[in-house]
Amino acid sequence: MKLLPVHPILWSCLLILWASESESESNTPDVCQDERDPGNIHTQSPSGQAHCVEEAKVDGNFRCLYYPTNVLNCSWSFHTLEKDAQLFVQISICDDDRAVHYPYLSSEERVGSRSLTLLHEWLYVILHFNITLHGNWTVYTSGYETDMLEVQSPPENISASVIDGGLSVRWGLPKSRGTSRPRCFEYQLDMGDQERPKNVAAELSYTEPNADPTCTYRVRMRTRKTHACQDSSHWSDWSHTVIDYQS
Repeated sequence: MKLLPVHPILWSCLLILWASESESESNTPDVCQDERDPGNIHTQSPSGQAHCVEEAKVDGNFRCLYYPTNVLNCSWSFHTLEKDAQLFVQISICDDDRAVHYPYLSSEERVGSRSLTLLHEWLYVILHFNITLHGNWTVYTSGYETDMLEVQSPPENISASVIDGGLSVRWGLPKSRGTSRPRCFEYQLDMGDQERPKNVAAELSYTEPNADPTCTYRVRMRTRKTHACQDSSHWSDWSHTVIDYQS
């Protein structure tokens, strides 16, 4: 089950973890110093043991998003695990070559999430999924760089008015931790007319032709970075609704 079209950057991690939380935590190395391994999920099991879960059933069952409020939310869903399987999850936050490990979480229902408020600069996050089944264990490790997880703020200073027979919508650039170049953002405009949102890229205005001067228009917007500027991007929340009252 694919949760997001995310292409994670993944690290090779030699982890020797046990089913108990305390033993698992004590055997976690400083993964922030490991060499990156883009495009692959790394698995680790004892020599000669088959993996507890096929790698294809792990890929895509988790995601992390980093919001403008500095909140990192990571969620996972492993509905296909066998009844007797146990799942432990650890999140590591990396700043240069240092790591902050957050305690292991046991997710008996196979579905869980964790939100962390990060008040310092960080480079990437690494997820560890330790699955044990009938005395065997396998660790799956996946990581993301900061810009792959960032959720933008909605556009600012949105205005809407009927001018020369068209509904003119204008807005400002969203706040972003990275680039603020107009060409790096695309937008969706919900005009409140039950049609699909209008798509606009690299612009700070849009005009809907043939506007009815007797109608009241309600406009809201959301944004994300274009694929030309960021391989993986996520839509922001919708902005507040701007209402253009007509007499």
